[in-house]
Amino acid sequence: MRRILVVLAAVTATAALTVPAAFADSPHYLKGPTVTVEGNSLTVSWKATGLGNTATSADFSLTGTANVSSQCFTKSGNPVNGVPKQETVDVNVSGNFDVRNGQTTGSLTVSPLSTLTCTGNQHVVILSVSFDLTLNGNDLPPVHLTG
Repeated sequence: MRRILVVLAAVTATAALTVPAAFADSPHYLKGPTVTVEGNSLTVSWKATGLGNTATSADFSLTGTANVSSQCFTKSGNPVNGVPKQETVDVNVSGNFDVRNGQTTGSLTVSPLSTLTCTGNQHVVILSVSFDLTLNGNDLPPVHLTG
């Protein structure tokens, strides 16, 4: 009986030491990814963890398309005469982010989102955006983002 208890204690101790190591290198997103459109830019932000304590950096890429409707507006906020410009933007941006304590926080930005150019004191306003994007990161599962 005593021998069984000693063996059981040894197995439990071994499991207790190996399980945290398995979770330490289990890449996943802690926050996000989230998509925001502000001005003439689209930004995808995230916080990833479980990247392991030996990694010093992680590569991320954002690919896909964004359908954009934009129009020129005057300084006083009135739309310029004409039909809004409709365009499909191919997205292919990447970045390398520092990893500390097995985690990283990052964002990738597509800018300008619209290729529309305005004259004089006019400025581009994004009227609507729809997107079909994929975020890929080191050993992380790809995330499909639509909106």
